[in-house]
Amino acid sequence: MTTISGFILAGGEGRRLRPATLTRPKALVPFCGVPLLELAASCLHEAGLDKIIVNASYQGDRVYEACRRLSLKHSWDIRVSMEASLLNQGGGLRQGIRLLPESEHFLVHNVDVILDYDLSSLIAAHLEQCAAITCLLIPGRGPLTVSLNHDGRIIKFRDREHGAYTFSGVHIFRRDVLDYLDDSPAPDIIDAYQRALDAGLPVQAIVAKRQVYWSDIGTAQEYIRAHGDVADCALGQHRHLRQAQTEQARRRFELELKGVICTGALGLGVEIGVPAGSQLHNVVLWDYTRLPRPLLYADGIFVGDDVQPPKPVNDERRPDPRVFISMGLDPARSVLEPLAKQGSGRKYSRIRCGDQTWVWCAYNPDRRENAGFAAISDFLDRLGVHVPAVKLHLADTFEIVSRDLGQSDLQVAPQQLRENFLLQVVDQVARLHVLGDQAARLEELPLQKGFTKGLYDWERDYFRNNMLDAYLHAPELWSEAAHDYCQIRSLLLRQPLVPIHRDLQSANVKVKDGEAYLIDFQGMRLGCAAYDLGSLLYDPYQCLPRDIRQAAWQEYCGKVRELGGIPPEKFVLHAAACQRLLQALGAYGKLWGKDGLKWYRQFIIPGFQMLVEAATEADHFPAFLNMARKGLKLAEAQG
Repeated sequence: MTTISGFILAGGEGRRLRPATLTRPKALVPFCGVPLLELAASCLHEAGLDKIIVNASYQGDRVYEACRRLSLKHSWDIRVSMEASLLNQGGGLRQGIRLLPESEHFLVHNVDVILDYDLSSLIAAHLEQCAAITCLLIPGRGPLTVSLNHDGRIIKFRDREHGAYTFSGVHIFRRDVLDYLDDSPAPDIIDAYQRALDAGLPVQAIVAKRQVYWSDIGTAQEYIRAHGDVADCALGQHRHLRQAQTEQARRRFELELKGVICTGALGLGVEIGVPAGSQLHNVVLWDYTRLPRPLLYADGIFVGDDVQPPKPVNDERRPDPRVFISMGLDPARSVLEPLAKQGSGRKYSRIRCGDQTWVWCAYNPDRRENAGFAAISDFLDRLGVHVPAVKLHLADTFEIVSRDLGQSDLQVAPQQLRENFLLQVVDQVARLHVLGDQAARLEELPLQKGFTKGLYDWERDYFRNNMLDAYLHAPELWSEAAHDYCQIRSLLLRQPLVPIHRDLQSANVKVKDGEAYLIDFQGMRLGCAAYDLGSLLYDPYQCLPRDIRQAAWQEYCGKVRELGGIPPEKFVLHAAACQRLLQALGAYGKLWGKDGLKWYRQFIIPGFQMLVEAATEADHFPAFLNMARKGLKLAEAQG
């Protein structure tokens, strides 16, 4: 009788999950409150495998102890192959199978794979076909590196050009297949499988149905999102995970009863402390995590400690030591260079180590827009909008490390390239407006409060108080513009609401290696799509000529239609530009007059020039246009 045993590959360090895996091995990371090791072992046991090997290296003593406890708890026969150093998958399998010399075949399950599939059917197919290797493949998801021919046979395991399937991390091999491993201490099992395939051994591909739940939770983002994905699944095979899924729903309901807002993907441990009034969005809280006070906690992993209150964001603030460890940097060789641009409640520095650089940010989570930045960044990236990639988010110390895009933005880009970059930006914004609308609602994205009459009026009063009154000393100018302003506001309020950047000026567009990237999007909210276009095309920082504005607007409208949306009417663009320029001019007056930032004074005249152009092109608001012209003359008179 053919003997087959299970093998859980669990020796890795989980580097992509750092800093969470600094405190425990990846095998013991909880998913839906249950350690990954237990979930994988339960799958193998339910498939009828009585003997299971687990390899262990990183924090191997803890993995060994966990296996011992599982064996006692469930009466499973689990044997641990301890590795003095990392042996890669191939080396781990080669060493580990020695613990079961009687077994002819092994069903391998990567510990960081979550799969709802009938593994007994996989075993039956492997034995019926007398296969040397049987691989479960996932169609249409993951890295898609495996290619098949028309008969469903594997051509290549690593085919970046033609691959349409993903190696699931669950596979069965016959013992002699490991003869195809190379002689290195840490060989690759996929290389061995390719050699066996090329040598003519029977290699079988089983393609899972598209509705089968599968997730590889190698990175922090994949790990967090998988909690949301599995919550929506009707699990049919994974009994242990189905029980955990039910328990997660119960824990979430209990938090909501206590006054905690729960949105997005959540993983909830036992005995967690979350203050009423908090919002949890796309977070995993391990057992015994206690949060300090009611805040938005978003897009992070909390590893079971008491989270300390936020530290001050000041000149003395330095990166948490885990930043350097998680990124594999030597703190002694890393230089911290403060960056001039500091946001509200945020401090930025460049981390330089050799020829590599990253941007580190410490933020004050009491400002909701800061707390939601990482979640919005991930959302935009998945929409296909170019944003600086977040390398690391320490949600418990409120720090983010992201890709360094350098100092070049749309304002200082070479003149001959500026229009190309502008067209890239409007294409990206079109994706946000059209594709982001439904996605933001499905994900319950923690946006800022949307545009309402009150917010439009706040921008109006910001302009009146800081520009007309405090700077120009001419508050009476508003009296003749008030009626037209009400028409502008009513027009904008009638427009469909979509996610908008909210501060889409040229200074918030970085350019790097021929690509334009959006930054400072933490103020994203629901609003009129034309508000973003008015911000960008009538930006006082660059004062685009009319023909370039027209070309960019046409590009935007074409892209919106291509994506299946309906662009705003052009007169709405002009009205939105008028509204946005009230906010911009109000900001310049405040930043110069009240905050003493003289640099902003130079943009007051260009701001009024753009306001005159927008109101002129609108051709509907003569009194508002007259106010803008008088304001421009007064500004010019003041120099």
